[in-house]
Amino acid sequence: MTPTAAPAPDPAPGRVPDLAPALGPTPDQDPTPDATPASAGNPAPAPAPVGRLVGASVAAALGEACAIALTASAAWLICRASQQPPLGALMVAVVAVRAFALGRGALRYAERLWGHDATLRIMERLRGRLLTLLAPHAPYGLRAFSRGELLNRLVADADAVQDALLRVALPLLTALLVGGGVTVWSVLVLPAAGWALAAGLLLACVALPLLAVLTGRRTAARLSAARAELAARTVDVVEGAEDLALCGATERVARGERDASRAVARRERAAARTAAALAAAAVLVQLGTTAAVAVLAVRGAAPVTAAVLTLTALATLDLAAPVRTAADHLTRLTTSLHRLRALYALPATATATATTVSHPLPQGPLALEFTDVGVTHPGSARPAVTGIGLLLAPGRRIALVGPSGSGKSTLAGLALGLLEPTAGRVALGGVPLAELAPGTLRPRLAAGLTQYHHVFAGTVRDHLLLARPGADEDRLWAALTRAGAAAWVRGLPGGLDAEVSEDAAAFSGGERRRLGLAAALLADPAVLVLDEPTESLAPREADAVLAALLAPRPDRAVLLISHRTIGLDAVDEILVLDGGRVVQRGTHAELLSAPGHYRERYRTERAAEDHRRARRPAPAAAAG
Repeated sequence: MTPTAAPAPDPAPGRVPDLAPALGPTPDQDPTPDATPASAGNPAPAPAPVGRLVGASVAAALGEACAIALTASAAWLICRASQQPPLGALMVAVVAVRAFALGRGALRYAERLWGHDATLRIMERLRGRLLTLLAPHAPYGLRAFSRGELLNRLVADADAVQDALLRVALPLLTALLVGGGVTVWSVLVLPAAGWALAAGLLLACVALPLLAVLTGRRTAARLSAARAELAARTVDVVEGAEDLALCGATERVARGERDASRAVARRERAAARTAAALAAAAVLVQLGTTAAVAVLAVRGAAPVTAAVLTLTALATLDLAAPVRTAADHLTRLTTSLHRLRALYALPATATATATTVSHPLPQGPLALEFTDVGVTHPGSARPAVTGIGLLLAPGRRIALVGPSGSGKSTLAGLALGLLEPTAGRVALGGVPLAELAPGTLRPRLAAGLTQYHHVFAGTVRDHLLLARPGADEDRLWAALTRAGAAAWVRGLPGGLDAEVSEDAAAFSGGERRRLGLAAALLADPAVLVLDEPTESLAPREADAVLAALLAPRPDRAVLLISHRTIGLDAVDEILVLDGGRVVQRGTHAELLSAPGHYRERYRTERAAEDHRRARRPAPAAAAG
């Protein structure tokens, strides 16, 4: 079950945060990331679609202008035709009605096309930059966020940027340009009617939307937080369904999810009531303004002009509807942008900002060296590991053992460059890992199997090729064989092309583990880091897999993390951890000769293994 972490604190909500870094490189960032080894082979980000945004804005304004002009020209044509003038007097109006009708449709199509194209391009850049930002922090630097919280920010909050362009910026700009233009025209035709229209537009397009923003800001913040809580609880219920069932806690946790859902519904109803009240007020303003313009026009203008002014005012006030919608989106947008800004406020890591290799890597085999390394996780008063020193030279195999929580997986994260030390240094070939771009380190120099290996949806082949794109079928089967998974994969429908569901739910824990191990072996790194590679495997299978992994190779170093001590006689050195410190170190034989955790653990495992073998049925005697 995935624990629900408290949402990370957001920046102060006093202003709309600046997300310009999401749309392009900042002055302190490398504007050419593709020049680095980390991004070699990746396409450069597309330029910001400024031209399409300008085109969409112009098309939106002209489209609304055509719609209002169509109403005005049609009103003039109908009223003037009722006076039975010569046909030639109506021809210009007839052509104008047709032109405005065609222009409105064409311009609205262009606005939708250019606006959505620009928005989707910006969303591509935004999500790409967010993932690029988060990747160096995963998994250790994102503990302040639950998986549901991150999902909500990357999906729902990022979608708010799309609303900012299509449903906020364009309607506001259109209302300003078109409403202002029609008001000026009305004042020139009949000043009293023009000023009445101006007052109505100010009420409908400024006062009421501003009131909506002020009243909806607190509601939107609470609704966004409630939705984030619901997303986190839903992820817990779905992903932890099996554990919850085993603990008999399904109903209790599901009750919490239902409570979160009801909280979201309550806040949505409150927001809907406020929106309905403001919409009713806007209708009253529209009707009142139209009536005022009609009265003033009848008193001060000819009948045809009065009809044109009245219907033009009614059509112009329709601009208030998208402005009210923009105000609703603006309140949600502000909250979402603050939540995205919290991701940008994550402290920069050295690997996140590295763009070049500070020192060239020496040629030939590389040694991984820990020098007085310590790690203290954010918010923790006790170091996870401290004073760790080891030298993992090519061909050397070192095992880390110890009770749960002793710091073994933290050292694996350090060796793979997923975590930075807060004290000391971790270096490969004499170069600190923090000075290497991530693409330089993984997967060719260092790769392995982490504690929680995720199996991606697709096929078995797709999952393996993540570790080594372009590997041929012989390499894939060789890696599966070494991981003890070849026979199992051959038995799947389709073999390497067997479909794998999300997180391989149809596979057992041991099968998922072996598939991850095969991917690690396929990468063929100089330093192979394995965190519990035989977990969930039967003892006999575990012995066979471990023997294959620890087979000597002069060009590869192996860092093995294991609770299991049987089979570790094949490694060159064993470090016993407890409380984040090395409490014993030596060979298998040396540790068995000294009292301590390792000897007690080995004796317990050996007794259990002897008992298992004793209970195994003896083979039947041959007949005769």
